[in-house]
Amino acid sequence: MRLRQLRIIRNQNGLTQQQVAEALGISRSAYCGYETGRRSLDIDTIAKLSKFYNLSIEKFVGKILPDYVYDDMYYEDQPDTRYLSQLTKEERDLIVKYRIMKAEGKSNITLKSED
Repeated sequence: MRLRQLRIIRNQNGLTQQQVAEALGISRSAYCGYETGRRSLDIDTIAKLSKFYNLSIEKFVGKILPDYVYDDMYYEDQPDTRYLSQLTKEERDLIVKYRIMKAEGKSNITLKSED
């Protein structure tokens, strides 16, 4: 999945891929992989990027979340929720908080379907 928002954030800050890659301690081609979707961002890289751009993790992820698309996942009698950009801010914030949560915290959360 291509993360065009990474390129937009980088360009808004007047930076080259090489400059961002050096700040992350990776090669330019590795960083390019994030922007083009050949590589997936892990939580450590997200944390480094948010610190590099002087944004909280929540704000940084909020800027790149519109690029993430759910697989064909529909919920009966609910609006199309395949695209994160269609979620409310509260829903996106919950996703961000869950993604940065430690494994033991995630294991305490159970999603129950309403019958």
